[in-house]
Amino acid sequence: MSARFALVIHSTRSFEVIEFAGHSSASLSALYDKVDSPNITVVDLSPELSVWLDEDGYGDHNAPATAVRTAIAAASGDPDEDQGQDHYGTAVFTGIDSQDDTSGLTLDTCHALLKLAGIDVPPIPGARIR
Repeated sequence: MSARFALVIHSTRSFEVIEFAGHSSASLSALYDKVDSPNITVVDLSPELSVWLDEDGYGDHNAPATAVRTAIAAASGDPDEDQGQDHYGTAVFTGIDSQDDTSGLTLDTCHALLKLAGIDVPPIPGARIR
């Protein structure tokens, strides 16, 4: 099985792609650490995609919300849904497997979500062969 990942997007438009093995205590604990809140909500955006959010991250805050809001709205396919509202804080995107358990994403899916959020990702150069 190939490596799987979770995509972490911060309200500052910075991001991390972290290794994520899937539905295990250690993996889920890593997601909670990234969201950094005692009140986490998981929103299923599609049958294959979830976003983990700080439940207290809605409302009038000083941090910009654009990147996270844009990614969530675009991934859900409906910007008028609740998940399209402004969110302030970190969002962690994961997959959903055929048993409805949390799973990792491919790097291609992470890249597509970043593109939906309007975050440019420079291409990674290939290996240099001498």
